[in-house]
Amino acid sequence: MENNYCFKKETCKLFSKNLLKRKQSEEVYKSLYCNTNSNWKSCKRYLVSKEIGTCPDFVMPNSSYTVEDIISKYQNKILV
Repeated sequence: MENNYCFKKETCKLFSKNLLKRKQSEEVYKSLYCNTNSNWKSCKRYLVSKEIGTCPDFVMPNSSYTVEDIISKYQNKILV
């Protein structure tokens, strides 16, 4: 059976470490990505974490970088 929401939403550092300055932005991202039937599958944080087990703090759910670009930047310690 498929999840209707992101299983990482409770532990995502974007929210648990308060990386966003505005609480309203957090709620928007959660409603668009974390709490939906399918959008969480396109979240770059989820996709990167799925590949390497973690996600760098600089990555937003709707990042324009590809998963491969993000992983490369992370592995080469290039912060955006």
